[in-house]
This record gives sequence, structure tokens and C-alpha cells, in this order.
Amino acid sequence: VADAEREFPPGPLPADVRDRSMDAHAVTLALTGSDDLLVLLDEARRLRRDLFRIPDIASVDLVADPGEQLLITIDPATARATGIDAESLAEQLVARNRTLAGGTLQVAGRSLVLDPVTEFSSIEALRGTPIQTRTGEMIPLEQVANVELSPAEPATERMWSDGRPSVGLGIVFPPNRVDAVELGERVRAHVESLRNDYAPLTIETMFYQPRWVEQRLSELGRSLLIGVIIVALVLLVSMGLRMGLLVASLLPLVTFSALALFAIGGGVLHQMAIAGMVIALGMLVDNAIVMVENLQWHLDRGRSRREAGAIAVRELAGPLAAATGTTLAAFAPLLLSSGDTADFTRGIPILVMLTLTVSYFYALLVTPLLGTAVLRPRPEREEPLVERAGAALARIGRGHPVAVLAVTLALLAGSLVLSQWLSRDFFPSTDRNQLLVDMHFPEGTRTDFSALKANGLATALRERDEVRAVHVYAGFSGPRFFYNLAQIPASPHFARIVVVTEDAADIDAIVDDLRRRAPVDVPQAQVVAHRLGQGPPINAPIEIRVYGDSPAALQEATDRLMAAVRATPGAEDVRHKLGTGIPTLEFVIDDAEAARYGVTREQIGQLLADVTRGRDISTWRLGREPVPMRVRSPEGEHFPAHALTGLTIPTETGKVPLEQFLETRVAFQPAIIEHFDLRRVTSVLAETANGVTYNDVLDRLRPRLDGLDLPAGVEIEVAGAAEEAGSANTALFSALPIGVLLLFVFLLWQFNSFRLMGIVLVTVPLAVIGVIPGLMLAGQPFGFTAMLGIVALVGIVVNNAIVLIDVAEQHRKDGRDIDEAVAAAVRRRTRPILLTTATTIVGLLPLTMTESTLWPPMAWAIISGLVASTALTLLVIPVLYRLLMGLPRREWPTGS
Repeated sequence: VADAEREFPPGPLPADVRDRSMDAHAVTLALTGSDDLLVLLDEARRLRRDLFRIPDIASVDLVADPGEQLLITIDPATARATGIDAESLAEQLVARNRTLAGGTLQVAGRSLVLDPVTEFSSIEALRGTPIQTRTGEMIPLEQVANVELSPAEPATERMWSDGRPSVGLGIVFPPNRVDAVELGERVRAHVESLRNDYAPLTIETMFYQPRWVEQRLSELGRSLLIGVIIVALVLLVSMGLRMGLLVASLLPLVTFSALALFAIGGGVLHQMAIAGMVIALGMLVDNAIVMVENLQWHLDRGRSRREAGAIAVRELAGPLAAATGTTLAAFAPLLLSSGDTADFTRGIPILVMLTLTVSYFYALLVTPLLGTAVLRPRPEREEPLVERAGAALARIGRGHPVAVLAVTLALLAGSLVLSQWLSRDFFPSTDRNQLLVDMHFPEGTRTDFSALKANGLATALRERDEVRAVHVYAGFSGPRFFYNLAQIPASPHFARIVVVTEDAADIDAIVDDLRRRAPVDVPQAQVVAHRLGQGPPINAPIEIRVYGDSPAALQEATDRLMAAVRATPGAEDVRHKLGTGIPTLEFVIDDAEAARYGVTREQIGQLLADVTRGRDISTWRLGREPVPMRVRSPEGEHFPAHALTGLTIPTETGKVPLEQFLETRVAFQPAIIEHFDLRRVTSVLAETANGVTYNDVLDRLRPRLDGLDLPAGVEIEVAGAAEEAGSANTALFSALPIGVLLLFVFLLWQFNSFRLMGIVLVTVPLAVIGVIPGLMLAGQPFGFTAMLGIVALVGIVVNNAIVLIDVAEQHRKDGRDIDEAVAAAVRRRTRPILLTTATTIVGLLPLTMTESTLWPPMAWAIISGLVASTALTLLVIPVLYRLLMGLPRREWPTGS
């Protein structure tokens, strides 16, 4: 059981890439209960070792590791009095803290290892080590400098769990190799058994992905079960007890057989796989329905059981193979296309194609055997209502062929016209109760400041009644608790808040409130609130890339684009990635003056670094992890900027202040220069308002972009969701010729006629007629999952045309004229076609009511398209069959 939200997707998705930074954290734990980050770090490392005792865990990552440093800060007054500076102190400490091998001795046939103990054994030993002064006097280090083990400076990553400082652990499960729900329970039980060992610290569960796995799989499992029950009831009501039970019995047989083959092939049961089963649910009985109906038809006409079974298999082996093959051909592009989106959804075509293949062999081999044992010839009875309806449809098509075709073309044109008002999206946001609030501060902002402002906003959010928990990450983007979260490491000017609400419906109100209050509460930052997205990761739904070599031109173009996007209805949280740059205090060295005193640029640079950041002189190896030893001034980065030029540097004539050699000036330099396709680039980004899709905004924005007067040398292009959708569609359409070729092969193999193949292919546009109105009435956008629905729909409606035309061809071979053959085919196939349509629709209805945002668009696309195309197939295909087969019209037979 892989993650239902695809944290462990099958195939080479980003989460499966061997780059460990891309692995999703199935469980994220946080250690809290102390304000000392080093205490939390030590215990987190111990907990990490304890967690590795659980079999099957792939890795455990430290989250918000504060880092360590052994800081030696020299007291300025003592240094001046003793003549000890950073360089001389570093030389003496390095000489006493080296790892040296003392060799071995041979004693009584054994080796005796010599350990000279050339490293300090404790911090106390380091503090007490004698340091030689300028006069040759030896004094303990602690009289010259302060020595302490502290978190790394400047701060890199910091994390707060519901307001408490914490260090986290992200547990990664092996993709596609374990039951995520079962392993999650083992992790939870193991953590519970360890809690007392870590008291008074608390082990908290920040994110627990197996819960979402279980919830999503349970939801889809319920949809599958409900679908099976409804399909079985429809079969019993519409086909009668014997025929209904016979067809319904194949539901569990085919389902479990397909799952068994899927497991044997190394498949993993995840959200996409189960969705594929639900899609195939209604279709897997299609072959059985046609076979049972045909078998019963022959029994009703006096055939013996053996003879009826043999004839039914002979008649339907080819048509059902062609029908199944055309459906497989329809799903082939999804199976063969490449890219992140294709990998994301590949489980659907795999399960659908596998299930339908199994259903074909069951219909051909098992159904006739069971049918001949169960079915009985039915007594003469009045023509069923469904067959009378089929005869009426045949008469309409026979009597008004031009009107039928004209109405069909009008419906198709009307549907295409309606499509311009259909909302388009790529992948919808999730239905999770988790909200991301990203805070981008100006470049140069320190992690401490980002954390302070983020915690202030988090405190306000925590006071809301609908908020269950609030987690803050500063300096990085936090744990990768969702599969498509882009990782943002080592960014002091970035902070992220994750808000967990009582219900997903509460998120919209929080987002609206944040957009009102953030400019007032945190005016220094760009605050962007958004739900978790699905599909391939993107920077934002709306992204406009800006290319240009000149920084000034990029800035001017970005300002104009920002104004255009802000003025576009539906665009929210408009920002750019160009940045303001990092303030820089430049020291311009007078080389001539420095040379007079024998001072080099390297000495001046090293002095500035020693005072502010410090100098790493050695490595402290007393603990499990090596820690850098750093010599620095007590002030460090808090050293007054105006006092830097007053620092003195030793020369042959004595100590000389730095201001003798240099002058200072303030400047700005870019924090980062982005390139895309080897061109300098920046981006203008925007979110979308609630109920608005990226395509709605772009439709309004494009006229503004076309009218922009951009500086010379600047080019723009649309990226974001539009680019990913284009890439996904391109990948799908690049594999489409293979599916079309397979479709032609199956149709020509079945009919050996280009005209008949053309008639069947007419059903493809018929399938689209109902999709657009259906999505609009259901309030669903047209996205990638809706496109999946259209692919499935094509396979279904093509099947209906195949079985209808096949019967007509059989009747013509028996000597009937074309009108009589078509009329008989419509009467005979109306019931199986309507049954297969009904079973497919009721099998998909549970998907329309799921909490997941992925499946309703797909389900409604299939349902609405199938309703329209089925009715039109029974009308249009007979009309086209008469016209294209080129036979003269004759009077309609009496009584038909």
C-alpha cells in the first residue's frame, strides 16, 4: 500500500529519484521540551539511532539541525595585554589538537597500539591548556578566551512545533516496497515505547502520512465496494436473476484476478491503482454482458446449451477482442507517455488495461461455461421495452437521416462553443486540512529575524478557534511531508508556516484573513498563503518568466509585469523573484599605502573575517559528530560596523589601524542570479483567487501582456501551471500516434474495411458532446484528470459502435438487406449497450462524491459524455452505416 497522496508514487517520479533530498517524509517527529537546541539535537540523534531499529525504514533525516560549533572568543583587553591574537592562538591550539597515530609495538605475539592522545579529551582540558603570551609566560586558555559549545552561527535552520523550539526527524519509507499503513503503525508503536526514555523531553508527531494513505485508500475502497454493489443491483434488476447473478459473479473474479496479476508483476496498491480499478469497474462487465445476452438470445431461439455456447463464442470472440483492443489502444498513450505527470497517473492505465484484458478472457472462457449451466430458455414473451425503444430509434434514423446528422453536428458545434466558457485547470489543490504560508523577506535578512516575524504571525493564527496546530520553519522550507513540496534549503530570508485546521473547509477563510492582515502585520515580507497542490511541483499557478541580460532592463520589465498581473482579476499575492539585493559594506584597499607597511590584501580580509565570522582552526571530535573549532571576537556578527576601520593590524613598525589602508562604501549586490536555458531570468508569480483557475487568469492577462511595452532585449514567456499542462499534453500527444495506430489495427482486423472503421471512429467526437456541458453543470474544471476521463470514454463508445456494427454485418451476411440488418442490430444491441452504459455510470458515481479533488472531474467527464454518446451512437451509427455502405434505400420492413 503506497501513499494515497503519492508520497511514494510508482515509477520514476521525483520522490523515487535517488537524490535523497527529494525523498518524502512519511512520518515527521519533533523533539520539544527544552530551549537548549543542543540538548534537543543530541536527543534527536539518539532517537534517530533508536528508530533505525525498526525494520524496513529507508532513512531518517534530521530536520532543522541547528549545527554545532566550539566557539573560542578572545577577550580584547586580555589579548592586548598579553599580545595574543587570533593567529597565534590558532597556531598553538591546532598543534595540540591533532589526530596522530603513535604506531604499534609487538608484545608477546600481539600488537600493542600506541595512543599519544594528541587531542583534547574534554572542554575542561581545552580551557585549562596553557597558552604562551608575547613575553613567554604560560597562562590557561580560559584567562584569555571564553570557550563554549553552541549552535552554529549564523543560524541556518530553525523549527517550532506549535510555538515550542524543536529539532525534527523525517522518516522515509522505501518507495513501493512496504505497506505504508502497517509500517506507520509500527513506527507509532515504537515511538510510544520510547517516550519515557526521553522524558522530560516530548516526542511529538508533526506529520503522519500513513493516516492520509489509509484515509484515501479507504475512501477509494469504499467507492469500489459501493460501485460493485450498485453495478450488481443494476445487473439483477435489468437482466433478471439468472443473467444478473451470472454477470455480477464476474465482478469479484475479474477484480481479484487482475489485482493478483498486478501484485505478481510487482505492482503496489496506491491511490492511482485503485482509481484505475474504479474506472474499469463498469467496463469489466461489458464483455460478459454482451456474451450473456448473446448466449440467452440463442437459447431463446431453440439452440441447445452446447450449441448456444459454441455459437456465442464464435460470434463474439473477434468483436469482443476488437472492442477490448480499442479500449486498450485508447489507454496506450497514457501508459507510454513520459514525464512527471505521466508517471504520476501511470497506475490508472496499467490497472484499467490489465482488468479489461482479464475480463475478456473470463468472458470468452468462463462465462459460456457458467452460462450454459445456469441459463434457461425463456418462454415467448412480449418484446421488452428496451428492444421496442431500440426499434423506435432505428425508425427515427431510417426516416430522418439528414435531421439526425444535422442535429448531431449542431450539438457538436454547440459543445465546442460552450468550451470557451469552461473553466480549465491542470491539477486541483488537495482536500487536506493543511495550509502553507510562505514568507519571503528581503535578501540579507537573517534567519533570526525571519523566525521572529514568522512566529509573531503564527501566534496570531494559533488564536483562531478553527486552527489545531501551527508549525514554523525559518531558514528553510521544512520537512518534505508532501510529495510535490519544493525544497528550499539554506535561505535565511525565507520562513514557512504550516497551519493545520480542524477541517479543510476552514482554510479559505484563513487565507482571506491572511491576505488582509499580512501587509499590515508583516510589511517587510511577501506573504503567500496557499493549499497543497497536486501533480508536478510548480512555483505558482501563474508564472511569467522574464529574460534579459541587463539588470536594469529586467527590473523595469518586472515592474511593468507586476502592474499588469496585479490589475488582472483573479490574481492574488503577486510577487517577483528578482529581489532587492544584499546590502554590502565594501572595503576599498589602497594597495600602495598597504605595501608601504608590508600589509597584504589577504591579511586585511582575514582580519575582518576573524572579527566577524571567526576562523575555523581545527575539529572537535569528542562527541559522535565532528564539530568545527572557531576562534572569533566576542561580538562576532554584532561587531559595530563603524568600528571595523579602527581595527589594528600588526606591521613591522607596530600595529596600524585599518583606516590607514582603506575606505568604505555601501553597495548592493544580487543575492542570487538565476539562469534558465543559459539565459538570465527572473519570474513574476501569482496565486489564484478562490474558485478561479490559472487558465481564467491567463485568459484575462494575455491581452495585457500583448500590449506591454518592454525594454529592448527583454523577452517573456508563460510558465507555471500552463507550462506543466503543456508539457503533460505534449507528452500525451507524442504517444497518441501509437494509440491511434493500435486503434486502426484492431478495427481493420475486425472489419477489414476502411468505411466501417471510419463509421466507428465517428463515435469519438460524439463522446465529446456531453463532456463539456456535463463538467459545466457539475461545476468541475477541465483538467488533466478530466482528460483521462475522455480517454476512457473514447474506449467505451468505440466498443458500443463495434458490437452494433458487427451484428449488422452478421445479418447482412445472412442475406438480409441493409435496412433490415440495421434495424435488427439496433433492436438486439440496444439492451447490451444501455446496460454497459448504466453499469459504467453507476460504477463511477461513488467517485463523484469522494472528498478527493482529483476524481470528480474525471468521473463527471465519463458519465456526461457516456450519456450523450450512447444515445447518439444508437442514432448516428445506423444512419452513417446506411449512407457509407452505398446500398440503395428500401422500404422499411413491415412490423419493424
